Amino acid sequence: MSSQSSFICQLLARPLRWMPQRFHSGSMALVLNHLFAQPMASGDMDFLRGKVVAVDVTDLGVAFRLTYDGTQLVTVPAGGHIDVRFAGDAHAFLLLATQREDADSLFFQRQLRIEGDTACGLHLKNFLDALGESPLPAPARRALERFVDIYEQRCLGLSAFSADISRGVPQR
Repeated sequence: MSSQSSFICQLLARPLRWMPQRFHSGSMALVLNHLFAQPMASGDMDFLRGKVVAVDVTDLGVAFRLTYDGTQLVTVPAGGHIDVRFAGDAHAFLLLATQREDADSLFFQRQLRIEGDTACGLHLKNFLDALGESPLPAPARRALERFVDIYEQRCLGLSAFSADISRGVPQR
């Protein structure tokens, strides 16, 4: 791995690990509440009411814990009960977010895992599939696409890097 690639990957990943979970979850709730405002208003997300959904980005050590209170997604402190957990590496979630891969393919390839209340998890997966086109605004979608391109070019396959980041090992 080149030192330039290592440096770029550190810039992309390390700061995420240092931020507290409540920041990750709060940021994710803010974004998702904006993106899913219409489905929430129409009751399409009521199946999540009171359910705690965890999203664990395993290679970065980043975790999101959210629940739907009937009007919006809100954060849930770490350590409590989780109804359904989605886990995978950053690349799998990036592929999902950019719609380069569908959730079924990622689950079948074992790049994403679902644990706990699988009925709730499948309902959530089907809800996301039913959205069709990404709810991201076009400029954000283009920026995310470009980010994924850079991530795949510079960081994908750097398994030693990913393992070190997960363990908190300093990079040279």
